[in-house]
Amino acid sequence: MCRDCRRPESACYCNHVCRIETLSRVVLLQHPRERDMPLGTARMASLCLPNSELHVGNVWHRSRTLERALSDPQRPPMLLFPSPDARDLDSDPPVGPITLVVVDGTWSNSRKMVCRDPTLSVLPKLGFCPAHPSEYRIRREPRRDYVSTIEALVHALGVLEGDRTRFEPMLAPFRHMIRIQVGHIEAHRGLPSRHARDGSQMNGPDSRPKPVLTGKTTV
Repeated sequence: MCRDCRRPESACYCNHVCRIETLSRVVLLQHPRERDMPLGTARMASLCLPNSELHVGNVWHRSRTLERALSDPQRPPMLLFPSPDARDLDSDPPVGPITLVVVDGTWSNSRKMVCRDPTLSVLPKLGFCPAHPSEYRIRREPRRDYVSTIEALVHALGVLEGDRTRFEPMLAPFRHMIRIQVGHIEAHRGLPSRHARDGSQMNGPDSRPKPVLTGKTTV
């Protein structure tokens, strides 16, 4: 097993990871059920972002870890989370660097984490509408506009840092992981391997990943 990405060495994506510095800080809060998921993207995102931290848990109220992470007065905390009161990231981005809090879990678990936690629920929220469907075709999304954690971060950081293309390399390990997984699935089913190379949907046109609030987010 690779110590960094925690995947089998034959499926390791670390050679595709590129580290990108950011003015904003990213705090990833991962639901415990996601920690050992081999296809999760929160750890992948943390490997790409030196100015980030990844914590596991589902209760953050009165957490000293979270209090410390959100304590920078020069980087006010904001939660990347789709909700009716969320500020539209694309049309009204915050000015200056922030501490971007990202909840990573299934949509159901992430929603519970935010709604039931007094610390998370009161944070100002950011949301956005993805321009394209998620590439995470090895998981099913309940809606076409839901995207994975790393895809949401690529979009959000591109807006926050004022360069929408600089964070695209973060998708290289993500796409590599998907190609490998699709290849294994199709080999097991006896399907031609070309589908893994050309990006064809393995379960038809409606196949989508499970949701991720930015941490499995659509925002």
